[in-house]
Amino acid sequence: LGKESEMIKSILVATDGSDHAKKALTLASDMAAKYGARLVLVHILLVNARSETLRSLATRSGLPKRLRELLGTYEADFQMEVAAAGGAIGFITVPPPRDLVAAIGQQVMERAEKIAAKAGVKKISSVTVEGDPAEVILELAAKHKADMIVMGSRGLSDFKGLLLGSISHKVSAQAECTCITVK
Repeated sequence: LGKESEMIKSILVATDGSDHAKKALTLASDMAAKYGARLVLVHILLVNARSETLRSLATRSGLPKRLRELLGTYEADFQMEVAAAGGAIGFITVPPPRDLVAAIGQQVMERAEKIAAKAGVKKISSVTVEGDPAEVILELAAKHKADMIVMGSRGLSDFKGLLLGSISHKVSAQAECTCITVK
């Protein structure tokens, strides 16, 4: 491995549970295992995700009954309230309940930790936070002295609409370390 192994001590990978993120996680895990680097897993809470997205990410059996029910009903409940108040249901997006988002975030992270451990990564840190994804990734990369950031080129399809590629674009433009964007 020579000099490269001394250069890569910490790799940050952002995951939202999407397919692109899984590919990024696999690559980051393989590299961390190869170089003996610490892997910092980052999940930014999906506070803007739609219910279909959360349903696709959730392992229902792993959620308490109350949250399983909430997963299916929070959007419908809100739409009934709007209709009852005489409002038109159009492009109103309902923020998902906070504890539901946190529980699904925990599931996304547990799956990511298993993938990393299976790849042979010995040092894994997990961080789940809320905030602007690009800013959070940049801040955490600096805090954890990441030598490399790995992320998917696109996240969950409904996350911030058309600005998808802008997260990876902004991070790679502003990061002080190597950035790898996985398609």
